[in-house]
Amino acid sequence: MTHPAPISSIAVRDHRTEAFLQPVSIERRSRTRFPFDLRVRYRTLGRGEPFAGMGWVVNMSSGGVLVAYQHQIRAGTRMELNIEWPSLLDGQVPLKLVAMGKVVRCERSTFAMALGRYQFRTTRRTIIPIDMSWAVRTASA
Repeated sequence: MTHPAPISSIAVRDHRTEAFLQPVSIERRSRTRFPFDLRVRYRTLGRGEPFAGMGWVVNMSSGGVLVAYQHQIRAGTRMELNIEWPSLLDGQVPLKLVAMGKVVRCERSTFAMALGRYQFRTTRRTIIPIDMSWAVRTASA
């Protein structure tokens, strides 16, 4: 008995068994992270050399925030974040999320901060960039 010649020379793969051969990446976070692209102002809290800067929230969960930044920050640093929130209170009042916590991981251009406490606050209608805040205080004095 002869078998018919194959119709195609393309190899057929069984993906059902390949799925079990792939290394499994286990998610260790207990909370879901959501991607964001929000401006954030940050400053150090407590002892040590104080500094402040601006960056962008990359992702966030109820337990932590990943921030893209340009300064040197060490793990263990206590920080305050002021995140410009995209929604308006009652459709009219701008909000910011003020969060305090401790930096748990630093990489070349990002740091991860575990949230200790956070709250929403209302903010001015016009957001003043951190670099220009000194000029506003000087002009009003």
